[in-house]
Amino acid sequence: MRSVFSDILNAFRKNNNQVIQLILLNIFVFLFLVVLKFSLTFFANPAIYQAFVQKNFYVSSSFIELIQRPWSLIVFPFTNSSILDVLFNGLALFWFGNILVDFLGGRKTMIVYITGAIFSVFFYMGLWAILNVLNKNQTHPTQLYGASAGIYAVMFAAVALLPEYELMFFRFFIKLRIVAISFLILSLLFNPHAGVLNLGAATFGYLQIKFLRTGLNITQPIENFFVWFSKIGQPKKKTVMKKYSPVGEYSRGEYFDDNNIPNQDEVDYLLDKINKGGGYESLTKEEKNRLYKASQRKD
Repeated sequence: MRSVFSDILNAFRKNNNQVIQLILLNIFVFLFLVVLKFSLTFFANPAIYQAFVQKNFYVSSSFIELIQRPWSLIVFPFTNSSILDVLFNGLALFWFGNILVDFLGGRKTMIVYITGAIFSVFFYMGLWAILNVLNKNQTHPTQLYGASAGIYAVMFAAVALLPEYELMFFRFFIKLRIVAISFLILSLLFNPHAGVLNLGAATFGYLQIKFLRTGLNITQPIENFFVWFSKIGQPKKKTVMKKYSPVGEYSRGEYFDDNNIPNQDEVDYLLDKINKGGGYESLTKEEKNRLYKASQRKD
């Protein structure tokens, strides 16, 4: 058991391991909510307590309720409706997330996932508000799940970054964009409400990369917050200032006097510079002359 906990802690300590961290967060949040709701069944009037959990740990499709409980947005990107959702979302995140990590980095991938899921909530509310004006008989669920939305943000960020990237399916190569668009269409057909969330997240992920390519990072404030948060509790590193002479650690007057024959210390320095600084051509003209003079020295 101790080994399991240490493995989990190591997963969160490793750099560029954000995909595994996101998968673990999805699992932990799902198990926590399942256990919590099950535990409440042993209380008197469990429906009251379960309603409290529903309101505070799940995002509501009502904008008024969301404003009253904004903290539910923090949990939203990691909520799943069933154990099958956890399984399939985890596989999809591992698959597409690692593609994005290889080219964009772990921190940016995590930010795309989280911000894409949160953006999908407002996209969903805005779209359904328009549809309700057109058709007042429209109904929509009061409880939303955000894990799949985060995955679609990652998926379409990868599409924007690597439009010609190909995946292998049963010995056939299929372009990543075809796979992503197909999944999005299926989600809209089979579950329109979840599909709208996925569409919003996909739009965000795609535009995030397009803006990034123009030099505009729309998630820069969030990245700055992540950097600040990751440094909490860490001791500040002291900056050590070192002073070097123009030719290295040796002063010109002592070692580069043309009237003196180079000694062994100077020769060692020049050879070390050749080894570490890019070869013989890294030496200045004066240093080359000094090295040549040293080679002519007769011991």
